[in-house]
Amino acid sequence: MPRHTGELAVHGHLRQREGKMLLVVDERLSGHDTFLSTTLRLEQPVHEPELAVQILTFDDVTVLSPLSLVLPQERAGEGWSGTLLVPHGARPPAIPDDLAKAVAKAGVDTGGWSPAEARHLLTFLGEAGAASVRTERIAMIITTLRGRS
Repeated sequence: MPRHTGELAVHGHLRQREGKMLLVVDERLSGHDTFLSTTLRLEQPVHEPELAVQILTFDDVTVLSPLSLVLPQERAGEGWSGTLLVPHGARPPAIPDDLAKAVAKAGVDTGGWSPAEARHLLTFLGEAGAASVRTERIAMIITTLRGRS
């Protein structure tokens, strides 16, 4: 079994927190599991071909926490770049049961969603408060997906 299934170019800045140097990613990673350990091929500010890191993705930021190498504290604030060896492909979006039933009944395929489109439509649905609003939004999503075919 391969150690990784993909590579993802990443960059960001170094930040010191609680005595540890963290690699803050400029763009939050979405669609990839968090709290997994993987490998980062760090190119800048130092060359480290196999830096073991843990992926920590929160609501608004992704941080790579080195598991072994301690980066020098004086490098805080500097930019970094490298390649993250992703241990698996991107997660498919979790489609709620009510939407899944409605799209199946309508004969609409959600398999072609881009990650951004899935995130947008599922957030739109998830923000519906009342059941009637949710039902209306499901109908809008089905209409949108039908319009693409």
